[in-house]
Amino acid sequence: MMTNSGGRPAGRLRSAIAVLVARVAIPLWLGAGAVLKLVDGSPSNLPAALVKWLGGIGIDLRYVLEMSIAAELVVAGVMVLVPGLARPVGIAMLAAFVPVLIGDLALGASSCGCFGAVQVPPWVTLATDVAFLVCLVVVARGVAALRVPPSLPTRHVVAAGLWSAVSIAVAFFPAQAASPAPAAERRATEQPAAPAEGYFLPVYDDWIGRRFEELDIAGWIRGLPEDIGTGQQLVLFYRLDCEHCHELMEVYFAGEPPAPTTAVAVPERAGFPTEGLQPFVCGACRLAELPSGVDWFLQTPVLVSLADGVVACAAEVTAADPVCLEGF
Repeated sequence: MMTNSGGRPAGRLRSAIAVLVARVAIPLWLGAGAVLKLVDGSPSNLPAALVKWLGGIGIDLRYVLEMSIAAELVVAGVMVLVPGLARPVGIAMLAAFVPVLIGDLALGASSCGCFGAVQVPPWVTLATDVAFLVCLVVVARGVAALRVPPSLPTRHVVAAGLWSAVSIAVAFFPAQAASPAPAAERRATEQPAAPAEGYFLPVYDDWIGRRFEELDIAGWIRGLPEDIGTGQQLVLFYRLDCEHCHELMEVYFAGEPPAPTTAVAVPERAGFPTEGLQPFVCGACRLAELPSGVDWFLQTPVLVSLADGVVACAAEVTAADPVCLEGF
């Protein structure tokens, strides 16, 4: 029986594995994610579930990014510096990750968003986190080196506190320093208008019944036609490498569009892609684009139908379910 984690060979091996996972492997895993998100600095690479859940209720996604970086750095440091807290803190952090990763899988996300711009499938991260979680809950149970003592050593607590303070400063300062310039300064330097927050998360229901030209996003579109407020028209947001956009265009826009259509190209933060480009088959579409340097949370293709400039329908669509084309 493996009851004594430090006596028999099996117990010593179990103890060594538990300590290695709790104080080395998991902190490295968390630290790598935090550093890569810090380097990337883009809310667009947050987990899709967090973008949908938290962004959908109006929480600033840049704040979510900063908080996630700070939390991962703090937890990684505590697990290394305070052995008695490594197991409970690690369990809490990993348990919080699991529903987010399940949400990513349910949303069909291609990347978990845990490592910034480094693409890792959600199922890979979920399997790793669950394995770590099981190790902490089962293997590390009763391991003397990871037990919570009656009182924590002062030097460990002080070291963890200093690490936490530095981690929070590192997580929050770069994003603040890189925040967009004030509107007056942007106008003075003639930079194109863009969301002040550095990202845009659409709420399509709020567009319905409003004049398209009065929407924030309309003010950021370069090349929006002057007659956009006349008659029945369509606005199609697409990405140059979007296969679903190409499928929609092939079916409904390859010839004469159902109505005068403005195709708005949506870039990534770093600019428009140069690889994996899809053929643009809407020869009759009028072309426009959104500026780069912004995280545009539009799951393209997005179709907007207008009646004398008023938004009648706005939705993320597919060729199989082309919402907003009804009546055209």
